[in-house]
Amino acid sequence: MSFDDPNDVRFRPEDGCPIFSQSLEDHIVAVSRGGQPNAGRFCGNCYTPIGRETEMCPHCRETCDPEGRSGRAPVDAVPGEMLEVLRRQRAIESKWVNSFAYLGIVIAAVTGIAIVLWLPFFRDRLIWATLFYGVYLLIGSRVLPAILGGYYGDRIGFEKARAETRAAWDEWVVERDQPHASNGQSSMTKA
Repeated sequence: MSFDDPNDVRFRPEDGCPIFSQSLEDHIVAVSRGGQPNAGRFCGNCYTPIGRETEMCPHCRETCDPEGRSGRAPVDAVPGEMLEVLRRQRAIESKWVNSFAYLGIVIAAVTGIAIVLWLPFFRDRLIWATLFYGVYLLIGSRVLPAILGGYYGDRIGFEKARAETRAAWDEWVVERDQPHASNGQSSMTKA
């Protein structure tokens, strides 16, 4: 899902971890849904999709020299480990956002019942109590999940997921930059 407005700018944390650009994320999502093959030309450093004539990655600013003399040589596919890193990142973010949103629904339901039971006006007026609770639940179950899930859950989920992504990226860079072992299997895929 790309931004529709060209003036929208994606948040780029300054944490030394160059993944994931919006175009890389779009590509990985399309690959995971079977909408496109994991093939093309990608930056050898951050795996952002690049054109045939691209000399510098627009995302990480790494030189894309096909011979690898300066910078990293472009690659033909995004490594499977990076596909898994994005899947884990999204799962963590989703867990936090959804948990906080459900908490908002529970808070709306419980506080609505508490208000109806606490106010003496509603004790003898079941119709008014039902109407109040219905409206309160309708509004509260929309507003509280949006605030709790959309703001707090999103922020906490992003930080937790980004920390795991940074750790996976650091592990990947060490593994990628050392001479390959004999079996060729990544330790990230073993875990």
